[in-house]
Amino acid sequence: MTALVAVALGVGLIAGIAMFVGANVVGFGGGGSGESTDRATDPDAGATLYAPAPVPTKTATGPAITLHASPTTATEKKAASSSASPSEKASKSTTADNAADKTSDEKSTGEKRITLQAGTVSAKPMETISLTGIYPGGEGAILRLERREGGTWKEFGISDVRVTGEQFTTKIQSGRIGRHKFRMKDVDSGAVSNKVSVTIG
Repeated sequence: MTALVAVALGVGLIAGIAMFVGANVVGFGGGGSGESTDRATDPDAGATLYAPAPVPTKTATGPAITLHASPTTATEKKAASSSASPSEKASKSTTADNAADKTSDEKSTGEKRITLQAGTVSAKPMETISLTGIYPGGEGAILRLERREGGTWKEFGISDVRVTGEQFTTKIQSGRIGRHKFRMKDVDSGAVSNKVSVTIG
């Protein structure tokens, strides 16, 4: 009986040694060729962690938010103004002329009012046009004919007209096609008459 137990222990010991040696050969043990096999099959085997040195970050100095500009910029306003239709521009020009004429007419208000009349409202180029009027209290005054040109009043280019019996008369000719505005001006007092329009063409 003792002999059987001794044989069994001997066989078990030999089997255990064989299993231990086999485990080391196939790589289950630590170190040796088993360690090389683990690194070859596992990419992370033997890897190391590297942390760079900390670097201070720069603080932003600009505004935290950006405000959008107005939808209509100065350039767009300028472009809109320059792209106005011819009729709009003509209307603005007429309004400015009327305002200037009104200011001029206000200067002639008072006791000595110059009244001007045209013999016709339309004429052919170089056709004679009669201009007549009255100037109460303006006996002997010298009047000068002016025409509206480019937003201002300019001398028409005829001889000055003398008031006689508080009345005056003159004749003009023009070959310039279009609508013309005329007025008389007292060269001494600066008083002006109403304006009259004549269309030539």
